[in-house]
Amino acid sequence: MKWVALPIVLVGAAISILAVFLPQRDAASSALSGYEALRKAQSGLPKTIAGLDELAARAGALGWQAKIAAARAHAAQAEFAVAAELLRQALDARSTTALRAELGSLLEAAGERAEAKAEWEKLLPKADAVQAMQRLEPDSIKLAGILVTAGRYDAALPLVTPAVVDAARLPRARALAGLGKSSEAASEFARYLESHPSDGAVKLEYARALERAGDSGRALEVLHSLGAAGAYREGLLLESLGRIRDAIDAYKRSSDGEARWRAGRLLESLGDASGALSIYQALASGTHRVRDDAALRAVQLLRAGGNAAEAAKLIAGLPAAFQWILGSYVPPTVPAAAPGEISPAVASALQVADSLAKRGHAEWASAEAEFALHDAGIADRLAIGNWFDEHGDARRAFQIGSELLAKSPSRAAYELAYPKAFTASVNRWSSTYEVDPYLILAVIREESNYLPTAVSSSNAMGLMQLLPSTGKWIAESKCKLTYTADLPFDPDANIRMGTWYVSYLTDLFDDLVRGVAAYNGGNGNVERWTAAAKVTARADVPGALVSIETREYLTKVLNSWLWYRLLYSSDPTP
Repeated sequence: MKWVALPIVLVGAAISILAVFLPQRDAASSALSGYEALRKAQSGLPKTIAGLDELAARAGALGWQAKIAAARAHAAQAEFAVAAELLRQALDARSTTALRAELGSLLEAAGERAEAKAEWEKLLPKADAVQAMQRLEPDSIKLAGILVTAGRYDAALPLVTPAVVDAARLPRARALAGLGKSSEAASEFARYLESHPSDGAVKLEYARALERAGDSGRALEVLHSLGAAGAYREGLLLESLGRIRDAIDAYKRSSDGEARWRAGRLLESLGDASGALSIYQALASGTHRVRDDAALRAVQLLRAGGNAAEAAKLIAGLPAAFQWILGSYVPPTVPAAAPGEISPAVASALQVADSLAKRGHAEWASAEAEFALHDAGIADRLAIGNWFDEHGDARRAFQIGSELLAKSPSRAAYELAYPKAFTASVNRWSSTYEVDPYLILAVIREESNYLPTAVSSSNAMGLMQLLPSTGKWIAESKCKLTYTADLPFDPDANIRMGTWYVSYLTDLFDDLVRGVAAYNGGNGNVERWTAAAKVTARADVPGALVSIETREYLTKVLNSWLWYRLLYSSDPTP
């Protein structure tokens, strides 16, 4: 009877497989039928609006898409309150900036002004949000304060000009300061403080306006009167005036870690290595953002003093970027935890997303994958992240991977968090301009998180975040491209211009570290800062960078570069 056993086992296995596969296939089939019903309901409007409402009652991605479609259909029938409620439900399930703006408009059309204002305020400083707030907020002084907080000084200033009442003085002063009208701002701050003499936060703003207006003496008086709260800015101003000893005293009175760091740098410049080391070691044992910068400087001073053992202890805790700069980088072992099996529900959702993408419904497909993240496990999230990466959304893959690294690090999660995005362009232009392609990927990661349409607060644009002036110079003088408003948002063009710029800066300094720092801080600043600090070794560069932002940027880009090489290069140690 042994000949019967194998068929029985095979039949049992087949039944088990079908038990898993058939429900998954049925779920996918049902979802696709629902999307087909949604397509038909949208194409048959207004007669099919009831069908949209029925689909909108569903949960998940299909219900979310149907709620949006139904809201728009009701809005077209001037049923604004119904439309707004449907859109509210959609936003509760998954929020986007575009949908919130749409909800604000619907609430306004429905006469729900307070609710509309609340939605639009969340979207400041966008231009359409400013215009909406101007329509919806009747109190001009209150509106000016809201716009100042959002950084829209240009729109705020006319609302409080002239400052006819005391309440208008503070938003007017802040708007003037934001627009660079420092003398006028200082006058308004002074008038406000006549009525509010104990407002320390405004005194700091007043001192800054005085400083920018050229009244350093009065600015120092105001800052000194604030004690520890004003000591950091007092130290900065004293340092700019060349009063180094006084600046050190001011910095030491501050509890701010950056102030203590600057005191250490100034002590070093005066040859007081012992005093500087004491400050660096205290900062290195803390949690302030300058911790790693201080530890790096402490390593340099300890080495110079012959204390290699203490230096080695600090090196072990440094970020990979600083270890590499010091020549002490040892590539870590990447965790190789197995991703495991994905759930039937997620497998079904991704099957639906694939089918929708093939049918040309990219937005529906992405939403289906997004909703699959709800209650998804580690293996599920890895699968969803890979789906986004395979469908050209490196930004979403990066976000999912980065979240996973904090919870369950694995090679699969690292590869999502450091995706090989825009490969053709990166490889082409890095080869043309002789730059490590992994360095370009690192710059893209830290500059824009792989978002081609990214625009910063300083108006830097695209994947590699080029300012318009820099982009125009590179495009027309170096790449022979016609610079248009859309060019920075073309991934290939942006990568080409940015890669040329990285090549130019690293060649200019003949140093990758200073070149990367200059990409953020400007080559003139980096040259001036490193010259002033008498930099002779690569490991001295980070400490010479005056800008906190540039120091942090340098560390992030070099860390990402090292991870890219570790994950994908045959030579992980550059």
